[in-house]
Amino acid sequence: MKTMIGCCAVVLLFMSVNVLAQKDLSKMKGTFQKLENEWSKAYIAGDANKLTSMYTEDAYSLPSNLPMWKGRDAILDGNKKDMESGTKYTGLTAKTMDVFGSGDLVYEVGTYSMTFIPPNMTESETEHGKYIDIWQKQADGSWKIKADIWNSNDSPESNTQAGAKEKINYYKDIKDYDFRNTDYKYRSHRDIDDDDVMNGNK
Repeated sequence: MKTMIGCCAVVLLFMSVNVLAQKDLSKMKGTFQKLENEWSKAYIAGDANKLTSMYTEDAYSLPSNLPMWKGRDAILDGNKKDMESGTKYTGLTAKTMDVFGSGDLVYEVGTYSMTFIPPNMTESETEHGKYIDIWQKQADGSWKIKADIWNSNDSPESNTQAGAKEKINYYKDIKDYDFRNTDYKYRSHRDIDDDDVMNGNK
């Protein structure tokens, strides 16, 4: 009987600790939402140094349609190149959907909406996507990104020949970018010239 009571007590204790942990994580959603707002503000401002300061020294960043960046120096270099690519970013809103984890590591799942003007264009475009951030608590109590990944919900625009040409030109400086379009096979932009696009050749 005493053994059963002891087991029940352990189970109840575990459940109460778990409930408290979940409540703490729920409260922390606000913390990470504020950090996402800070990240977005730095990104739109083109402040690569501020942006990179939010990562750990040994962080990993897995941007959409680009190779992985490993370490703060690579993340800084990658973001500088992105910000100097000619694309004008005009708005970025990230929304924290859920957080979970324990101890010094917390996993955040969210969505984003971004507006931008591609190089040599005047009309603004909007991209919707999702992301996962892994946050690591630092010795001073602050949180920094240990790893992140994000990608777009939107497929490459336009199935028209003009739209295809525009998309190829937009990514012409990205090494080994594979153009994906329902009207075109998976091919590198280096294998497609203007005549191919305008003539509808694949």
